[in-house]
Amino acid sequence: MIDAEIVDFFMEEAEELFDGINSILLKNEEIGEISKEEIDSLFRNIHTIKGGAGSVGLMNVSNYTHHLETFLDSIREGEVEFTKDIINFFIDAVSNIQDILEKEYEGNIDENEVNSMIDELKDQISNFMSTKEQKIEKVLSSSAGELLDLFEEIFKILNEVEASGNVEGVAIDELFRYVHTLKGSSQFLYLSYFPTYMHDIENILDDVREKKLPYTMDLNTFLLNSLYIAQEMIDLELNGKLENDKFEQELQALKKEIKEFENNATPKTPAFEIFDEDQKTQTTPPFEIFDETPKEEVVPFEIFDDEPAQKPIPKPAAKSAPPKEKELQKEQNRKKPVAKEEKSIKKSASASSIRVNLDKIDNLMNRVGDLVITKSMLFQFADNLKAHDEIYKKIVEKLDSLDRDIRELQESVMSVRMVPMESVYSRLPKMVRDLARKLDKKVKFEHFGDNVEIDKMMVEGLMDPLTHIIRNSLDHGIETPDIRREKGKKETGTLTISASQESGNIIISIKDDGAGIDVDKVVKKALEHEVITQEELSQMSFDDKVMLVFAPGLSTADKISDVSGRGVGMDVVMNNINSLGGKVEVKTETNKGSEFKIILPLTLAILDGLNVMVGDRKFILPLSTIVESLQPKGHMIKKIGKNNKEILMLRNEFIPIIKLYNFFGIKTKYTSFEEGMLIIVKTSNTKVALFVDDFLNQEQIVVKSLEKNYKKIKGIGAATIRGDGSIGLILDVMNIVEENKYLEKVA
Repeated sequence: MIDAEIVDFFMEEAEELFDGINSILLKNEEIGEISKEEIDSLFRNIHTIKGGAGSVGLMNVSNYTHHLETFLDSIREGEVEFTKDIINFFIDAVSNIQDILEKEYEGNIDENEVNSMIDELKDQISNFMSTKEQKIEKVLSSSAGELLDLFEEIFKILNEVEASGNVEGVAIDELFRYVHTLKGSSQFLYLSYFPTYMHDIENILDDVREKKLPYTMDLNTFLLNSLYIAQEMIDLELNGKLENDKFEQELQALKKEIKEFENNATPKTPAFEIFDEDQKTQTTPPFEIFDETPKEEVVPFEIFDDEPAQKPIPKPAAKSAPPKEKELQKEQNRKKPVAKEEKSIKKSASASSIRVNLDKIDNLMNRVGDLVITKSMLFQFADNLKAHDEIYKKIVEKLDSLDRDIRELQESVMSVRMVPMESVYSRLPKMVRDLARKLDKKVKFEHFGDNVEIDKMMVEGLMDPLTHIIRNSLDHGIETPDIRREKGKKETGTLTISASQESGNIIISIKDDGAGIDVDKVVKKALEHEVITQEELSQMSFDDKVMLVFAPGLSTADKISDVSGRGVGMDVVMNNINSLGGKVEVKTETNKGSEFKIILPLTLAILDGLNVMVGDRKFILPLSTIVESLQPKGHMIKKIGKNNKEILMLRNEFIPIIKLYNFFGIKTKYTSFEEGMLIIVKTSNTKVALFVDDFLNQEQIVVKSLEKNYKKIKGIGAATIRGDGSIGLILDVMNIVEENKYLEKVA
């Protein structure tokens, strides 16, 4: 039984390999040609997926991929030219592999469907190859060693049982997997008899796996003899020497004997005449009963030597004569006909790197965070020793050294969590290609800043927003070729994504040269859906109106399709980016295009925050959300509406005020705005002023998940541990704004 952790490890590796494959194919699709180095890289990745899938028991993936690998090897050898049509063929075939992999991993695989896909794949490949004979020759040259290895592993298991006479603990799962692989692999040799024969052997092993049939010594001997015949059968069928009627007779005999095993009856006669008593003492090769051709005749295809690749030593029956000593010696001196390198497994692409579970890195980061907290405690303790000047100086000197070491350690661990943006970009080209085809648009996809690093924890959270923005750009932004021609543009639109690091932030830009955002249409929809009021609209700038595209349930699509139209995509973008501690900015110009700029902190593990006081409670406000702070004058506070809602009028802009002491139900020190402080924060397209008693110092803190360690609390996003050991609560500005809107509606 394959360990689930090993399978998960393969799935993670496969995802990276698929990204590499698609990146090469999509890059070369437009020009219709590919370099030898890129072909070699494709082959290595395809070969690794095939071998890895087989090693973890995902045989449908392995079988399908094997055909693709063989065809790619023909291209490597110069037998087939890598044309644009073949590039398109490979893109589709790789998508099929990913689909099969996902279904087989989840246990939802339909083998009949996979076999149909393999048949279709073989037909497509045959159209690119010249003759069947050439195909078989190529397959044999690259795969004979693999077939030999499979037979060798099977005979190793069966012969060990024969030698020991003990069936306990037989590796039945491995036997089944080897037989299943042999059956599947035979399809790329265009064989028909052999896979039929192997299918029945596979069925009886499956019954043993399912505990429907006991594994006995008789069954072991039967399998040895039957698989020995199977080994000889391949050459005979490749050379056209295996006649249909004879095969059918013997196949029926095989089925009959399998039936006897299934009925828990000891077989009375061997399935094949080769194993009759008289035959066992003969030195003529098995299956000669089917072969009318003299032994000396040279045949075009041979996987095995004249002597069997690994002749099994069945446990002799009472009347059977033992094999001759010289025959046994011949078996021991036998040499494999296929070069060793044909069956070698690709070495790791990078021996200098290791794959580490992200949880381990997070745990390490937590421990470093604990060190930071302990350091803060020591500094606070040292302050109590200021009266002892000499002792204090020495302690502070050592603590400063410790502080530097911990900071370097912290940065080192952070660098381990960082991955290049290339890992994000690699997933996008195929999505752009497929969607552009669906929308009948021509799109050139470009990306820059591949080596800019981002926190691994952010990658998955970033993929959804990027996907929605790109889909939005392709569907609503970039026009169809005929419309672009009418506007005097090139038929092919350009979609560009770039990444850079600035002032401790990651800035990701998604830009298109399409129609731009129809702001008037967005505003009209926002009013219809009551996202804003006419009064609020009158106070909005152009940029504020553009940001309405992120409002929940708002869509400018004329009809709902499988691409867009339900008004949830851009809402998801804003929510996800805010949850990552970032923000989104949008610039647009009619018929020039749009740019979505995502600004994210370098990491979610460390946060720059401002300590604020509300009554006797101290909270931490993330600096990334703060626009400005002030102590307002009386004339700056206005009251509007039936409920006399208080707002701040700042530079002709009306900003709602949220009293944090009311929100959290805390007894406050100040109720007058002129005595306290207003901190203006911005989230999504909303600005609000938070009323606090005072703000204190700014500090860098280690973020701890409150929901994971305690429970979710309204208005609180996370927590930290302060230098004095107390818990510091980090405000969730977006949640405070949303909850306040809800409370006002209820009121």
